[in-house]
Amino acid sequence: MAELEKILFITDQQEYSQTGTISTLFDIYLQEFFEVHIVYLTNYKEEFSKKGNHYIVPTSERKNIISYLSLHDVDLESFKIVFVRNKKDALENVLKYKNQYGYKVSFRISYPKKRHKLSLMNSYSPFGLVKKYLYKKKIKQRNDLINKCDLFLVASTQVKEVFHKEITIDTYPIFVGLDPDKLNKHIKTNNDIKKFIYSGTIDEVRKFDTILSGFEKLKNNNWRLTISTTDKLYVSKILAKYPRLKNNVSIISAMSLEELHKQINTHDIGIALLPRNDFYDTVVADKVIDYYTCAIPALMTSNTKNHSIFNDDEGLFCEFESLKITQKLEELINTNNNDLEIIGNNGQKKLLKLKRNYKIQAEKLAEKLNYILEN
Repeated sequence: MAELEKILFITDQQEYSQTGTISTLFDIYLQEFFEVHIVYLTNYKEEFSKKGNHYIVPTSERKNIISYLSLHDVDLESFKIVFVRNKKDALENVLKYKNQYGYKVSFRISYPKKRHKLSLMNSYSPFGLVKKYLYKKKIKQRNDLINKCDLFLVASTQVKEVFHKEITIDTYPIFVGLDPDKLNKHIKTNNDIKKFIYSGTIDEVRKFDTILSGFEKLKNNNWRLTISTTDKLYVSKILAKYPRLKNNVSIISAMSLEELHKQINTHDIGIALLPRNDFYDTVVADKVIDYYTCAIPALMTSNTKNHSIFNDDEGLFCEFESLKITQKLEELINTNNNDLEIIGNNGQKKLLKLKRNYKIQAEKLAEKLNYILEN
């Protein structure tokens, strides 16, 4: 059997972190087609370490990542493609040594944070204008670097059209997806209390208070909301504005995807409502994937992107307005859990048929990478 070509993925993630794209797509399913080595960062160690196909590098060395890896006997000439995730300083260093080591370069933006913030800025104060100028300057510098790469990986084709029009190189979408080998069998709860869960990041941009306002207006008490997030302090401050919700809402966190999926599995409906804007209207949220991993239906914002994936037999939809959310929640509280179970199973089956299946994505990505290597 011929040896597999080697690729290196330089992440912006800390050691022990888990993301579906890195942990599942690259580190499991793509291994069938390439020998994948992954660089993780650490804020807690000053020395280099190697664990199987993982290299653990101090975060302070990110700007000089190639020299640092070479210093620790990583054979950079053996890699055919080097991927960089999100960080411009790491990309700049990888491109600097591209000709010396003969590898091709791919850059991955998982979330266009600077471009998204720029699109949301409405301030015309002197400070606001300066901030806009600095964002634009950083974006241009990063785009100039990306255009020197061989492949650009984005969250969706729509994200490329909206946020990355200046990128002219070959572009390929990497979607968040299901791991077909780690699907949870949903445990249906009783119909007395409807159990909702919201998982993931909560910040000002996501306008979580709109969702809480929707829950606060409910007339009955036959529901519970679990919030699973690492932003527990921020959420606690928001919840303080809604004292009526105190006895119905709990805040927890998960240390791993496995733990998160166990939490989700004890609920009936996953909340995936996000405000309407250029970014959230062009991607399927990660939390939607987490919910359907457990075959529970996701309550999503009614937008073109979500409707392009799911129909009414596969997902739940609502406008991102507190009154509309209240009306939808009241409807769902009175919906039989058997009907919700059918929707959750249908949604999971739909995602598995699409490129939202990491096993399928790995095969398609391998085809793309082989094309890049041959041209």
